[in-house]
Amino acid sequence: MTLDQALNALKPFSPKVPRDALNFIRNNWHEAEPVLLAELDRCIDQPPLDKERTALFLYSLFLCAERQSDAAFERYVRILRLPNLILSDLLGDILTENMKEMLARTCAGRINEIKSLIEDETLYEFARCASLQALYVLVGTGGVELNEMKRYCLDLLEHRLEHRPSYVWDDTVSLAEDLGLHEALPWIERAYQRGWAHPGSQTLEEVKTGLNRSVVEKQLTRIKDKSESFKAEGEMSFFVQNWDKQNDHPDPDSVELLREPRAARLKKSLPKAVKIGRNEPCPCGSGKKYKKCCIDQQNQALIEATSVSAEGLELADEWLAAGYYYQDQHWPHRALDCWWNAWQTAQDFLPEGVDDPGSREYEGLFANCDFFSNWLQDYQSLIEENLHHNLFAVKNGLQFCRQVIERFPAMNPVLQNNLHESIFYLLLVLGKSDEAFSHIQEFIKQHPDTAQGYAILSSALSFDSQRFNLRPDFQRAQQLLVQALENATDCEGWDIEMRLADLTEELAAVQDIHSLGFEKNFRQCKHI
Repeated sequence: MTLDQALNALKPFSPKVPRDALNFIRNNWHEAEPVLLAELDRCIDQPPLDKERTALFLYSLFLCAERQSDAAFERYVRILRLPNLILSDLLGDILTENMKEMLARTCAGRINEIKSLIEDETLYEFARCASLQALYVLVGTGGVELNEMKRYCLDLLEHRLEHRPSYVWDDTVSLAEDLGLHEALPWIERAYQRGWAHPGSQTLEEVKTGLNRSVVEKQLTRIKDKSESFKAEGEMSFFVQNWDKQNDHPDPDSVELLREPRAARLKKSLPKAVKIGRNEPCPCGSGKKYKKCCIDQQNQALIEATSVSAEGLELADEWLAAGYYYQDQHWPHRALDCWWNAWQTAQDFLPEGVDDPGSREYEGLFANCDFFSNWLQDYQSLIEENLHHNLFAVKNGLQFCRQVIERFPAMNPVLQNNLHESIFYLLLVLGKSDEAFSHIQEFIKQHPDTAQGYAILSSALSFDSQRFNLRPDFQRAQQLLVQALENATDCEGWDIEMRLADLTEELAAVQDIHSLGFEKNFRQCKHI
């Protein structure tokens, strides 16, 4: 076996583990490590979509951790600094199940880098939790002293964690409980009182009970044993066993997505017939038993009716109808795939020179929607509803919003403004914050009398910052709302004064509100 052959054996998503290939790579680690690291780099720099992926990336993750590759640590750190959606899409459950061991096994004493991940409030909450858990793994394997871990846990609770709800608070409280850190109780009580720690994870009373239960020695022994037995095959066993289930769903651009909606429409239109037993005479009068004659004709009709033959606008209409079908069935990912295909198919057949989708020329264009502009809005709304769940749909959604704005410059201003808002959010989700801020600032510049731009940028910098990997800037968020009150004519429709009051209340819980002059500014805003 050659190295290329071994690497190719790791690419398929097969439930059968290629053990010979894994062993060859272990035996030729000096030659294989740079190639595996390059695979990690490739997928970090250009995260692949589902249909572009191979299993080599995942094998590379686990093999580098197994072999305790120092160079892999910086790759793991870069992965954990990816935007929420991209990170979740790239790692899935590996983030919460295995990343702690990956960091611990490869950090080679770089404890401060792990701490910087834990304390960076712009990172995905579960990435920070995995980093915190990695420190605890290091306590079990001797990389961090137990007393040092206790001091750091207390520091986190006292002043290192941000003053807003986060799963990192819940994990830190659990860690204090595991460590039997009684002196942390006042800070834990404060976290529950302020709502930073969530009682849904565990109640304060449960934490108090846990603090009195000494389990740290048993846990550290279990951590040490698990670390010593770390093998790629064992750690990946759950994922490998479920790889064959990845083919349960059609590809996003596959016409297979059309078959189920078509079959459902046909079934709805067919008259209900009296049930005939398989051994009864066939109702066609042939004299044969039903099972030997026409029993399969209805099924055949269904198959023929679901075959794909439509072209042009007819096919676009099929995709559009399929999207509504999947939306009704609560399968938003499939609905998004269908509507992306509908838009891609329809563009070449739209009336030329008509730059308003609400024009009469678009009435009745599709049989499966009353108004074309309504469908555009439905698609845009579905994209926003799934911002944080579907990377493929997010990338396509960004392209859709931009193309619609370019194709229909005379569209209804409300629809156009909403598309600009979606572009802002989509860019943020993809980690393109500079481009997102430039886009919305240009929107505000072009529409100073519209409160929408001020409102959504203010929310992104304050209450929604965690969702978009942004560091909150409450002062700037407040300034934007003040500017809205000064310039916009539709502030009431966007509840600008209420937003400003909520922001002021939030600030009171985070820092000294008087030092920032918020009360004074808010009183002034009321009279603008």
